[in-house]
Amino acid sequence: MTHHSKLDRRRGGRPRARGFAVIVGMFAIAIALAACGSSSSSSSSASSGSSGTTATNAASTSGSGSVSAATAALTPYKSLPTSINITTPLKSAPPKGKTFIMLGTNNPSNVLVQQEMAKLAKDAGWNFSVVSYDPANPGTFTQAETTALSKHPQYLTEAGLPLTASQIALAKNAGAKWILDSVYPISVGGAVIAQSDAYAQDALMGKIVADYFISDSGGKGNAVIEHIPSYPILDGFTTGFGNEVKAKCPGCKTSTTNITIPDLVAGKVPSTLVSALRSDSGANYLVFDDGPFADGITSALSAAGLNGKVKVIGEAADQAGIAALKNGTEAAWTGFDPGYEAFENMDVAFRDTEGMPIPLDQEAQQPTQLLTKDTIGSTTNWSAPTDAESQWLKLWHLSAQ
Repeated sequence: MTHHSKLDRRRGGRPRARGFAVIVGMFAIAIALAACGSSSSSSSSASSGSSGTTATNAASTSGSGSVSAATAALTPYKSLPTSINITTPLKSAPPKGKTFIMLGTNNPSNVLVQQEMAKLAKDAGWNFSVVSYDPANPGTFTQAETTALSKHPQYLTEAGLPLTASQIALAKNAGAKWILDSVYPISVGGAVIAQSDAYAQDALMGKIVADYFISDSGGKGNAVIEHIPSYPILDGFTTGFGNEVKAKCPGCKTSTTNITIPDLVAGKVPSTLVSALRSDSGANYLVFDDGPFADGITSALSAAGLNGKVKVIGEAADQAGIAALKNGTEAAWTGFDPGYEAFENMDVAFRDTEGMPIPLDQEAQQPTQLLTKDTIGSTTNWSAPTDAESQWLKLWHLSAQ
Protein backbone atom coordinates (compact mmCIF):
# COMPACT_ATOMS: atom_id res chain seq x y z
CA MET A 1 0.00 0.00 0.00
CA THR A 2 1.30 3.44 -0.92
CA HIS A 3 1.08 6.10 1.75
CA HIS A 4 0.60 9.73 0.92
CA SER A 5 3.17 11.74 2.78
CA LYS A 6 2.29 13.38 6.04
CA LEU A 7 5.80 14.52 6.71
CA ASP A 8 5.00 17.66 4.82
CA ARG A 9 2.79 18.64 7.75
CA ARG A 10 6.14 19.87 9.09
CA ARG A 11 5.64 22.66 6.61
CA GLY A 12 1.91 22.51 6.10
CA GLY A 13 1.29 19.88 3.48
CA ARG A 14 1.22 16.28 2.29
CA PRO A 15 2.78 15.52 -1.09
CA ARG A 16 2.98 11.91 -2.22
CA ALA A 17 5.53 9.94 -0.27
CA ARG A 18 7.31 8.92 -3.46
CA GLY A 19 8.03 12.56 -4.15
CA PHE A 20 10.55 12.61 -1.32
CA ALA A 21 13.20 14.38 -3.41
CA VAL A 22 11.37 17.66 -2.90
CA ILE A 23 10.77 16.94 0.77
CA VAL A 24 14.37 16.10 1.40
CA GLY A 25 15.57 19.18 -0.43
CA MET A 26 13.94 21.41 2.12
CA PHE A 27 15.18 19.56 5.16
CA ALA A 28 18.65 19.03 3.79
CA ILE A 29 18.90 22.80 3.57
CA ALA A 30 17.26 23.58 6.86
CA ILE A 31 18.74 20.90 9.10
CA ALA A 32 22.20 19.48 9.45
CA LEU A 33 21.88 15.89 8.35
CA ALA A 34 22.84 12.97 10.49
CA ALA A 35 25.68 10.73 9.40
CA CYS A 36 24.96 9.45 5.92
CA GLY A 37 26.19 5.94 6.46
CA SER A 38 24.00 2.89 6.87
CA SER A 39 20.96 2.92 9.13
CA SER A 40 21.70 2.08 12.74
CA SER A 41 19.76 0.32 15.44
CA SER A 42 19.75 0.59 19.19
CA SER A 43 17.84 -1.51 21.68
CA SER A 44 16.39 -1.12 25.14
CA SER A 45 14.13 -3.00 27.47
CA ALA A 46 11.75 -1.67 30.06
CA SER A 47 12.42 -4.71 32.24
CA SER A 48 15.26 -4.82 34.72
CA GLY A 49 16.84 -7.91 33.27
CA SER A 50 16.80 -9.62 36.68
CA SER A 51 16.02 -13.32 36.76
CA GLY A 52 14.20 -15.48 39.27
CA THR A 53 10.65 -16.10 40.40
CA THR A 54 10.39 -13.03 42.60
CA ALA A 55 11.49 -10.63 39.89
CA THR A 56 9.17 -12.28 37.36
CA ASN A 57 6.15 -12.08 39.68
CA ALA A 58 6.92 -8.45 40.55
CA ALA A 59 7.16 -7.54 36.92
CA SER A 60 3.92 -9.37 36.21
CA THR A 61 2.07 -7.51 38.97
CA SER A 62 3.51 -4.17 37.98
CA GLY A 63 2.87 -4.90 34.32
CA SER A 64 -0.77 -5.72 34.94
CA GLY A 65 -1.33 -2.39 36.66
CA SER A 66 0.53 -0.56 33.95
CA VAL A 67 -1.55 -2.19 31.22
CA SER A 68 -4.68 -1.03 33.00
CA ALA A 69 -3.25 2.47 33.31
CA ALA A 70 -2.31 2.55 29.64
CA THR A 71 -5.74 1.31 28.61
CA ALA A 72 -7.40 3.95 30.77
CA ALA A 73 -5.15 6.67 29.32
CA LEU A 74 -6.46 5.88 25.84
CA THR A 75 -10.11 6.49 26.72
CA PRO A 76 -10.15 10.25 25.97
CA TYR A 77 -8.66 9.60 22.53
CA LYS A 78 -11.01 6.92 21.25
CA SER A 79 -13.78 9.30 20.28
CA LEU A 80 -13.73 11.90 17.53
CA PRO A 81 -12.86 15.28 19.09
CA THR A 82 -15.83 17.64 19.18
CA SER A 83 -14.19 20.84 20.45
CA ILE A 84 -11.33 23.01 19.28
CA ASN A 85 -8.54 23.50 21.79
CA ILE A 86 -8.96 27.27 22.22
CA THR A 87 -11.90 28.45 24.32
CA THR A 88 -11.37 32.16 25.10
CA PRO A 89 -13.14 34.39 22.59
CA LEU A 90 -11.63 37.54 21.16
CA LYS A 91 -12.70 40.80 22.78
CA SER A 92 -14.33 41.75 19.51
CA ALA A 93 -14.05 40.95 15.83
CA PRO A 94 -10.46 41.57 14.71
CA PRO A 95 -9.81 45.02 13.22
CA LYS A 96 -9.99 45.01 9.45
CA GLY A 97 -7.24 45.83 6.98
CA LYS A 98 -4.28 43.89 8.39
CA THR A 99 -1.94 42.01 6.07
CA PHE A 100 -0.81 38.40 6.57
CA ILE A 101 1.60 36.75 4.12
CA MET A 102 2.56 33.10 3.90
CA LEU A 103 5.87 32.01 2.42
CA GLY A 104 4.67 28.85 0.72
CA THR A 105 5.43 26.06 -1.68
CA ASN A 106 3.36 24.47 -4.42
CA ASN A 107 2.85 21.04 -2.89
CA PRO A 108 -0.85 20.17 -2.56
CA SER A 109 -1.24 20.36 1.18
CA ASN A 110 0.82 23.50 1.60
CA VAL A 111 -1.61 24.95 -0.92
CA LEU A 112 -4.48 23.63 1.22
CA VAL A 113 -3.23 25.67 4.19
CA GLN A 114 -2.78 28.70 1.94
CA GLN A 115 -6.33 28.40 0.68
CA GLU A 116 -7.80 28.01 4.17
CA MET A 117 -5.89 31.03 5.44
CA ALA A 118 -7.02 33.07 2.45
CA LYS A 119 -10.64 32.20 3.22
CA LEU A 120 -10.30 33.07 6.90
CA ALA A 121 -8.53 36.34 6.08
CA LYS A 122 -11.43 37.26 3.79
CA ASP A 123 -13.88 36.54 6.61
CA ALA A 124 -11.93 38.98 8.79
CA GLY A 125 -11.47 41.67 6.14
CA TRP A 126 -7.71 41.09 6.08
CA ASN A 127 -5.34 41.01 3.14
CA PHE A 128 -3.69 37.66 2.53
CA SER A 129 -1.22 36.57 -0.13
CA VAL A 130 1.39 33.90 -0.74
CA VAL A 131 4.98 34.47 -1.79
CA SER A 132 6.43 31.27 -3.17
CA TYR A 133 9.93 29.90 -2.76
CA ASP A 134 11.76 26.78 -3.88
CA PRO A 135 12.42 24.50 -0.89
CA ALA A 136 15.40 23.01 -2.70
CA ASN A 137 17.08 26.42 -3.07
CA PRO A 138 17.82 28.19 0.24
CA GLY A 139 18.45 31.52 -1.41
CA THR A 140 14.88 31.74 -2.65
CA PHE A 141 13.50 31.75 0.89
CA THR A 142 15.29 34.95 1.88
CA GLN A 143 14.32 36.46 -1.46
CA ALA A 144 10.71 35.49 -0.77
CA GLU A 145 10.87 37.07 2.68
CA THR A 146 12.21 40.30 1.18
CA THR A 147 9.42 40.30 -1.38
CA ALA A 148 6.83 39.63 1.31
CA LEU A 149 8.12 42.45 3.52
CA SER A 150 7.87 44.87 0.61
CA LYS A 151 4.10 44.43 0.93
CA HIS A 152 4.29 45.75 4.53
CA PRO A 153 2.62 42.84 6.33
CA GLN A 154 1.96 42.76 10.03
CA TYR A 155 2.32 38.95 10.08
CA LEU A 156 4.31 36.28 8.27
CA THR A 157 4.08 32.51 8.43
CA GLU A 158 6.03 29.59 7.00
CA ALA A 159 6.18 25.91 7.72
CA GLY A 160 9.11 23.68 8.54
CA LEU A 161 12.20 25.81 8.03
CA PRO A 162 14.14 26.88 11.12
CA LEU A 163 14.76 30.59 10.60
CA THR A 164 18.21 32.12 10.75
CA ALA A 165 18.93 35.05 13.02
CA SER A 166 19.21 37.31 9.99
CA GLN A 167 15.81 36.22 8.68
CA ILE A 168 14.20 36.94 12.04
CA ALA A 169 15.96 40.30 12.21
CA LEU A 170 14.80 41.14 8.69
CA ALA A 171 11.17 40.77 9.76
CA LYS A 172 11.70 42.61 13.03
CA ASN A 173 13.30 45.59 11.32
CA ALA A 174 10.33 45.76 8.96
CA GLY A 175 7.82 45.68 11.81
CA ALA A 176 6.50 42.19 10.96
CA LYS A 177 5.97 39.22 13.26
CA TRP A 178 6.53 35.53 12.51
CA ILE A 179 4.06 32.77 13.37
CA LEU A 180 5.90 29.52 12.69
CA ASP A 181 4.48 26.15 11.80
CA SER A 182 6.13 22.79 12.54
CA VAL A 183 9.54 24.21 13.36
CA TYR A 184 11.98 22.75 15.89
CA PRO A 185 14.01 23.94 17.64
CA ILE A 186 12.34 27.31 18.14
CA SER A 187 12.49 30.16 20.64
CA VAL A 188 9.33 32.21 20.92
CA GLY A 189 10.18 35.83 21.57
CA GLY A 190 10.80 39.10 19.78
CA ALA A 191 9.64 38.83 16.19
CA VAL A 192 8.61 35.16 16.65
CA ILE A 193 5.35 35.26 18.58
CA ALA A 194 4.03 31.68 18.40
CA GLN A 195 4.00 28.42 16.53
CA SER A 196 1.51 25.73 15.55
CA ASP A 197 2.13 21.98 15.28
CA ALA A 198 4.97 22.05 17.78
CA TYR A 199 7.28 19.45 19.32
CA ALA A 200 4.69 18.91 22.06
CA GLN A 201 2.19 17.72 19.45
CA ASP A 202 4.51 14.89 18.45
CA ALA A 203 5.29 14.07 22.08
CA LEU A 204 1.57 13.70 22.83
CA MET A 205 1.08 11.43 19.84
CA GLY A 206 4.07 9.37 20.95
CA LYS A 207 2.47 8.89 24.36
CA ILE A 208 -0.87 7.87 22.83
CA VAL A 209 0.71 5.33 20.48
CA ALA A 210 2.82 3.97 23.36
CA ASP A 211 -0.27 3.47 25.50
CA TYR A 212 -1.89 1.59 22.62
CA PHE A 213 1.24 -0.57 22.27
CA ILE A 214 1.26 -1.36 25.99
CA SER A 215 -2.47 -2.05 26.18
CA ASP A 216 -2.75 -4.04 22.95
CA SER A 217 0.26 -6.22 23.78
CA GLY A 218 -0.84 -6.90 27.34
CA GLY A 219 2.36 -5.33 28.60
CA LYS A 220 4.57 -7.75 26.68
CA GLY A 221 5.11 -6.01 23.35
CA ASN A 222 8.38 -5.90 21.45
CA ALA A 223 8.59 -2.93 19.10
CA VAL A 224 10.96 -1.83 16.37
CA ILE A 225 10.75 1.96 16.12
CA GLU A 226 11.60 3.68 12.84
CA HIS A 227 13.22 7.09 13.30
CA ILE A 228 14.89 9.67 11.07
CA PRO A 229 17.14 11.78 13.32
CA SER A 230 17.57 14.42 10.61
CA TYR A 231 14.03 15.63 11.36
CA PRO A 232 14.47 16.95 14.93
CA ILE A 233 10.78 17.67 15.48
CA LEU A 234 10.08 13.95 15.17
CA ASP A 235 12.23 13.37 18.25
CA GLY A 236 9.12 14.51 20.10
CA PHE A 237 7.29 11.39 19.00
CA THR A 238 10.07 8.89 19.69
CA THR A 239 10.87 10.50 23.05
CA GLY A 240 7.21 10.60 24.05
CA PHE A 241 6.80 6.95 23.03
CA GLY A 242 9.95 5.81 24.79
CA ASN A 243 9.25 7.66 28.02
CA GLU A 244 5.74 6.24 28.26
CA VAL A 245 6.90 2.67 27.66
CA LYS A 246 9.69 3.04 30.18
CA ALA A 247 7.30 4.41 32.79
CA LYS A 248 4.46 1.93 32.32
CA CYS A 249 5.69 -1.28 30.78
CA PRO A 250 8.43 -3.24 32.57
CA GLY A 251 7.75 -6.23 30.35
CA CYS A 252 7.98 -4.39 27.04
CA LYS A 253 10.99 -4.17 24.75
CA THR A 254 11.85 -1.58 22.13
CA SER A 255 14.62 -1.03 19.62
CA THR A 256 15.16 1.97 17.37
CA THR A 257 16.25 1.76 13.77
CA ASN A 258 17.61 5.07 12.54
CA ILE A 259 17.10 5.83 8.87
CA THR A 260 19.31 8.22 6.94
CA ILE A 261 18.01 10.71 4.42
CA PRO A 262 19.82 8.99 1.52
CA ASP A 263 18.19 5.67 2.46
CA LEU A 264 14.81 7.37 2.70
CA VAL A 265 15.17 8.88 -0.76
CA ALA A 266 16.40 5.57 -2.17
CA GLY A 267 13.28 3.78 -0.91
CA LYS A 268 15.23 1.58 1.47
CA VAL A 269 13.02 2.09 4.53
CA PRO A 270 10.93 -1.10 4.08
CA SER A 271 13.92 -3.37 3.49
CA THR A 272 15.85 -1.80 6.37
CA LEU A 273 12.98 -2.35 8.76
CA VAL A 274 12.37 -5.89 7.59
CA SER A 275 16.03 -6.61 8.32
CA ALA A 276 15.62 -5.14 11.80
CA LEU A 277 12.55 -7.32 12.40
CA ARG A 278 14.37 -10.42 11.22
CA SER A 279 17.25 -9.70 13.58
CA ASP A 280 14.80 -9.85 16.48
CA SER A 281 12.40 -12.72 15.95
CA GLY A 282 10.39 -11.61 18.98
CA ALA A 283 9.51 -8.19 17.57
CA ASN A 284 5.78 -7.95 16.94
CA TYR A 285 5.17 -4.21 16.48
CA LEU A 286 6.60 -1.76 13.97
CA VAL A 287 6.29 1.90 14.99
CA PHE A 288 6.52 4.84 12.56
CA ASP A 289 7.29 8.36 13.69
CA ASP A 290 5.46 9.77 10.66
CA GLY A 291 3.03 8.17 8.28
CA PRO A 292 4.77 8.53 4.91
CA PHE A 293 7.62 6.38 6.10
CA ALA A 294 5.21 3.42 6.07
CA ASP A 295 5.08 3.62 2.29
CA GLY A 296 5.66 0.11 0.94
CA ILE A 297 5.82 -1.58 4.33
CA THR A 298 2.72 -3.76 3.88
CA SER A 299 4.07 -5.46 0.76
CA ALA A 300 7.53 -5.75 2.30
CA LEU A 301 6.16 -7.50 5.38
CA SER A 302 4.10 -9.82 3.20
CA ALA A 303 7.10 -10.71 1.04
CA ALA A 304 9.11 -11.44 4.18
CA GLY A 305 6.42 -13.72 5.59
CA LEU A 306 5.76 -11.28 8.43
CA ASN A 307 2.28 -10.15 7.47
CA GLY A 308 -0.03 -10.83 10.40
CA LYS A 309 2.94 -11.31 12.71
CA VAL A 310 3.90 -7.63 13.06
CA LYS A 311 1.44 -4.83 13.80
CA VAL A 312 2.06 -1.45 12.14
CA ILE A 313 1.33 1.60 14.31
CA GLY A 314 2.38 5.25 14.33
CA GLU A 315 1.45 8.93 14.31
CA ALA A 316 -0.58 11.00 11.88
CA ALA A 317 -2.68 8.85 9.57
CA ASP A 318 -3.09 9.82 5.95
CA GLN A 319 -5.66 8.42 3.52
CA ALA A 320 -3.59 5.31 2.81
CA GLY A 321 -3.12 4.67 6.51
CA ILE A 322 -6.84 5.04 7.09
CA ALA A 323 -7.56 2.57 4.30
CA ALA A 324 -5.07 0.14 5.85
CA LEU A 325 -6.84 0.40 9.20
CA LYS A 326 -10.12 -0.46 7.55
CA ASN A 327 -8.76 -3.53 5.77
CA GLY A 328 -6.81 -4.67 8.81
CA THR A 329 -3.30 -4.49 7.37
CA GLU A 330 -2.29 -1.77 9.87
CA ALA A 331 -3.32 -1.51 13.50
CA ALA A 332 -3.29 2.03 14.87
CA TRP A 333 -2.47 5.62 13.98
CA THR A 334 -3.19 8.99 15.50
CA GLY A 335 -5.33 11.51 13.63
CA PHE A 336 -3.85 14.71 12.24
CA ASP A 337 -5.30 17.49 10.06
CA PRO A 338 -2.80 19.90 8.44
CA GLY A 339 -5.59 22.34 7.60
CA TYR A 340 -6.16 22.95 11.30
CA GLU A 341 -2.90 24.88 11.38
CA ALA A 342 -4.50 27.65 9.31
CA PHE A 343 -7.00 28.31 12.09
CA GLU A 344 -4.26 28.42 14.72
CA ASN A 345 -2.12 30.77 12.64
CA MET A 346 -5.01 33.19 12.19
CA ASP A 347 -6.03 32.92 15.85
CA VAL A 348 -2.55 33.92 16.99
CA ALA A 349 -2.54 36.94 14.69
CA PHE A 350 -6.03 38.03 15.76
CA ARG A 351 -5.14 37.82 19.45
CA ASP A 352 -1.89 39.68 18.94
CA THR A 353 -3.70 42.42 17.05
CA GLU A 354 -6.11 42.88 19.94
CA GLY A 355 -3.34 42.85 22.55
CA MET A 356 -4.67 39.63 24.07
CA PRO A 357 -2.54 36.90 25.65
CA ILE A 358 -1.63 34.13 23.23
CA PRO A 359 -2.19 30.64 24.70
CA LEU A 360 1.07 29.25 23.34
CA ASP A 361 0.64 25.69 24.58
CA GLN A 362 -2.83 25.36 23.10
CA GLU A 363 -1.89 26.99 19.80
CA ALA A 364 1.02 24.56 19.50
CA GLN A 365 -1.24 21.50 19.37
CA GLN A 366 -4.47 20.34 17.81
CA PRO A 367 -7.13 17.75 18.69
CA THR A 368 -6.26 14.17 17.84
CA GLN A 369 -7.73 10.70 18.07
CA LEU A 370 -6.51 7.13 18.36
CA LEU A 371 -7.50 5.59 15.05
CA THR A 372 -8.05 1.83 14.86
CA LYS A 373 -10.38 -0.38 12.87
CA ASP A 374 -12.89 0.05 15.70
CA THR A 375 -12.73 3.86 15.84
CA ILE A 376 -12.06 4.97 12.27
CA GLY A 377 -15.68 4.88 11.15
CA SER A 378 -16.48 5.82 7.54
CA THR A 379 -14.02 8.68 7.10
CA THR A 380 -11.41 8.56 4.36
CA ASN A 381 -9.58 11.73 5.36
CA TRP A 382 -9.45 12.46 9.09
CA SER A 383 -10.37 15.94 10.30
CA ALA A 384 -11.77 17.00 13.65
CA PRO A 385 -13.82 18.60 14.96
CA THR A 386 -16.05 18.32 11.92
CA ASP A 387 -17.44 21.79 12.66
CA ALA A 388 -14.09 23.37 13.54
CA GLU A 389 -14.59 26.33 11.22
CA SER A 390 -17.85 27.39 12.83
CA GLN A 391 -16.35 27.05 16.31
CA TRP A 392 -13.39 29.27 15.38
CA LEU A 393 -15.58 31.88 13.70
CA LYS A 394 -17.76 32.07 16.80
CA LEU A 395 -14.68 32.76 18.96
CA TRP A 396 -13.67 35.50 16.53
CA HIS A 397 -17.13 37.12 16.26
CA LEU A 398 -17.03 36.50 12.51
CA SER A 399 -19.21 34.81 9.96
CA ALA A 400 -18.24 33.00 6.78
CA GLN A 401 -18.17 35.20 3.70
